[in-house]
Amino acid sequence: MTAVDASGAKKRDYPWTVLVVDPLAFPLVRLLERRRWLTPDQVTYVSLLLGVAVGPLFALGNRGGLIGGAILYYLSFVFDCVDGKLARLLGINSPRGQELDALADGARRGSAVIGLGFYAWRTDEPATTILWILAFGILSFYFMEISGAEKQTAEGGLGGRWSKTLARRRLLPTPGMPDVSAIVFVIGPLVGAILPALYVGIVMVAFGILLTFRRRLRVKD
Repeated sequence: MTAVDASGAKKRDYPWTVLVVDPLAFPLVRLLERRRWLTPDQVTYVSLLLGVAVGPLFALGNRGGLIGGAILYYLSFVFDCVDGKLARLLGINSPRGQELDALADGARRGSAVIGLGFYAWRTDEPATTILWILAFGILSFYFMEISGAEKQTAEGGLGGRWSKTLARRRLLPTPGMPDVSAIVFVIGPLVGAILPALYVGIVMVAFGILLTFRRRLRVKD
């Protein structure tokens, strides 16, 4: 079971979540805890709607669409974090909420990948760009399947003093899919560097797959 603190946050989380998302998520959680305007499941629906809208904006194939899609992807993930924190804080976790959260996560990523595919179709070399997008999508799906990414807090990674230093700041020692997705679907579109972001994302996911293979194939007596 994932360890949490008094604010409903996980004791340790991925860098993108802790450094970029939580500064906005925490005030929203405190506001919703006081006002009770939305339930955790309703917050998830907000995340779902924002996430589904990412793809159509990316598909516009222009600079404004990329920036708008990146902003919506970020906001969708913010609300995705808010629903979990709020549910843990209020003590109302449920299997239905977890399933709904998984559906929202998948819809956000799927919409973003499809939208980038349509964006790629408008570029000078659509086949090459679409190939890299497909490679990223397939590798990411495979990595999440074999590693259980985002279903539980990662336990592996670097150890020793470095890990303890990061732990004091709630940071996990290694990046995860939220960090990779942020590079590909937020940072890349914002700065207009879709292909470089895809390259970085593919390398990170491939490295994660290798580490997962190593961990799973390690035989313990």
